[in-house]
Amino acid sequence: MRKIFILMLLAGVFLNPLFVLAESVPASDRNLILTDGTAEVIGENDSVRIVIAIVIQGRNLEMVSAENMDKTGNVILAVKSLNMEHLTLKTIDYRVTPQRDYKAKPPKIKGYEVHNGVAVILEGFTPDQISAHASIVVAKALENGANNIHSIKFYIKDRTLLENKALARATRQAITRAETLARAAGVKLKRIVSLSTYPVYTPPIPNMLRSAGIQRKTEAMAPPMESGESRIRVQVSLAYEIE
Repeated sequence: MRKIFILMLLAGVFLNPLFVLAESVPASDRNLILTDGTAEVIGENDSVRIVIAIVIQGRNLEMVSAENMDKTGNVILAVKSLNMEHLTLKTIDYRVTPQRDYKAKPPKIKGYEVHNGVAVILEGFTPDQISAHASIVVAKALENGANNIHSIKFYIKDRTLLENKALARATRQAITRAETLARAAGVKLKRIVSLSTYPVYTPPIPNMLRSAGIQRKTEAMAPPMESGESRIRVQVSLAYEIE
């Protein structure tokens, strides 16, 4: 009895792989229709990230650092005094760079540049609100010691709903293309055997104010701004088994 059981077990081991191979044919050996779909949705920006910098130069490092610290403190206090909801500040770039006289042999340090970068982040507003708030923040910073605006980037805080909408559209497009190809070829679609997606890079919309910066004037005025829109683009790849 035991020998019979062992023989049956061995038969199952040897026969089972053949059964699996018969049932699960590799995708590369199947008759497939491969299609893709692309969709793009546009949404209004509701958030902004403004990078403000205080840049001070001078011969004495201690004096330059102290002046930079004072002006940076003034800028931060001024922006906070606006009492805007959902506003956060974060130091993102602090550096000290020696200024060298390369005409001297060997080159000598003739002074220092102290750079302090602060990011002001505002999220979750209407387009009109975010535009107005960004303008006010820039003006307030320039009026209180900031001498450079590195960048202003408007964006959408939560992109989930827009991404889901784009994915649904791209998938429907891929399925429609597969159905069209099947009808034209006189074959039937059996089932989806592969479905994948990935985001498609979309170049950023140029900001009104970029890394070249705005030099502070004696009486800085709030520059007009438009929050604009963001584009979300996705692509879906689809493989249909046919018969």
